[in-house]
Amino acid sequence: MSPIPPVTQPVLVYNRIAQNRRKSILLVALAVVMTIPFLIAVSFGVSELFVAQFAPRTGSRAAEDGLRRALALRRNSAEPETEYSRELDRQLQLQFDKMREQRERDMAAVDRFRSQMMMVVSGGLTALLGLLFWSLASSPASKILSMCGAVPAGASEKEAKRILENLAIGAGLPTPKLYVINSTNPNAFAAGADPQRAVIAVTQGLLTLLDHRELEGVLAHELSHIGNHDTRLNTTVAALALFLRLPYLLLKRRLDEASQNHYESLPLRRRGGWYRLVFTVAMIPAIIYVFVIAPFLAALIRSAISRSREFLADADAALLTRSPEGLLRALAKIGGAGSVVAGSNPVISHLYFADPATPGLASGIFKGSLLATHPPLQKRIARLMEFNGGVPASELEVAIREGVEFTRLRPVTGVETIDPIKQDELSALTAGNPMGRVFRVLSATAIYDRPDPRSFIVARARAGDLLVVFDDPGKFRQVLNHDQTFGYMPAFIKLQKVDMLPAEIHDPAARAAAQAATPLAAEKSASSAADAANEAAGPPSRNLTPKQLVFAAGLGIVVFAGLFMAMLTLGNH
Repeated sequence: MSPIPPVTQPVLVYNRIAQNRRKSILLVALAVVMTIPFLIAVSFGVSELFVAQFAPRTGSRAAEDGLRRALALRRNSAEPETEYSRELDRQLQLQFDKMREQRERDMAAVDRFRSQMMMVVSGGLTALLGLLFWSLASSPASKILSMCGAVPAGASEKEAKRILENLAIGAGLPTPKLYVINSTNPNAFAAGADPQRAVIAVTQGLLTLLDHRELEGVLAHELSHIGNHDTRLNTTVAALALFLRLPYLLLKRRLDEASQNHYESLPLRRRGGWYRLVFTVAMIPAIIYVFVIAPFLAALIRSAISRSREFLADADAALLTRSPEGLLRALAKIGGAGSVVAGSNPVISHLYFADPATPGLASGIFKGSLLATHPPLQKRIARLMEFNGGVPASELEVAIREGVEFTRLRPVTGVETIDPIKQDELSALTAGNPMGRVFRVLSATAIYDRPDPRSFIVARARAGDLLVVFDDPGKFRQVLNHDQTFGYMPAFIKLQKVDMLPAEIHDPAARAAAQAATPLAAEKSASSAADAANEAAGPPSRNLTPKQLVFAAGLGIVVFAGLFMAMLTLGNH
């Protein structure tokens, strides 16, 4: 088949960029609004536990009720009133008033303690959750690629890279990097904060199953997501969903681990049986919101936004390729073969071309067509059939049979099986990266043979060099440079995250392009090596950026305002 001629004028007009930017801002605002009752619930629960253990004890209401009954009996007594009886009544009344005033003071002290604990707990949770949401929403594409086990496309994928390059020219976009996922089932996804840093990943099964026109349709679909900044919006949606589902996912993981290990968690010890009942009843609305309503709303938002963009990206792909035929056949083949990608994390399932989750696999109480991240392939095919008459139904039936035959001849291997505990949504936060992450060194440093500045220096890194840095807490970090030299670098050396896979720094062209993309300031000179040596005993630097601190502070102010208004409202009732 002859190559696609380059197009000088873009075929597509990206009219969803401003809309997606507004939706991203609205999603952040929605996260704040939905976080307020979440924080109120958690802060109330934690503060009640602190009240039960550490708050000052209040006076006994039983003793007060006993005095009240004694006074009532004396006043209703038929005995003649004497000076002694009047004095006794007065003493009992004084004792009753004193006891009631003391109990009211004790209760006011407990209420103040509870309010203070709620403010402290909510403040800590606000900062923690704000940084968590920021880190998720600003996750680079390299983190998503690492979660999927993607590798840069090689020489064997040169045809796919050529198709992608020609489509990017026609769409008026920079050519995204192409990556390959080792999965026999056909699927693909696009990721990246903007078109300049966008990537497209395809499975090995997709490259094997589809022909030139069909692969062109799928890649054009992913380019539409990139051009309209759907990828940025989808990353924000993923962060919002995981953010609000976090308590539910933590509880689910704990129950799954308990069922597998055949043990039961120990119950919390609370003071007094009556308190346990009152606490449980008071926490029922909070429990329902945290573990049911918030996760349901998050899943609903994710599915609604994702489904609508799949239809629009299909239409854009038909315009870009000037025919819906290739994409229609690709959808039919993928429908026949199945789009499951074993090991895919549910957090990023809505990024894929087709749903990568196993059909029929229960996903808690949040499974169903209403919360599906993708519209059914049959509906997408029906929409595309309206473009230029589509294709004959018999041709689609042949494509479906080819997909079914492809799966029969190429069954999923044992390599693609997953651990149901470690590969849940929480693995996006808790799983380490054994392959390391790529960072740019901001000051010159020595790389030592051992985690000791007195050990042999095996290499030196200049300001601007790229290193693979491993998750290794302590005074030294394990690193690997582009020459495959392994060693240890002081932890106080400042680093800048680079959106690359570890394997890419060993490619001279990719490394040079990444180093040229963000030149360092001239002040980072060779003299910084001496400064680094003098600061070897200093504490490790923090990795929080000013933007993260501003975001956390802004979120804290908004949530605190909401908490304050809620507490005032509750206090007036």
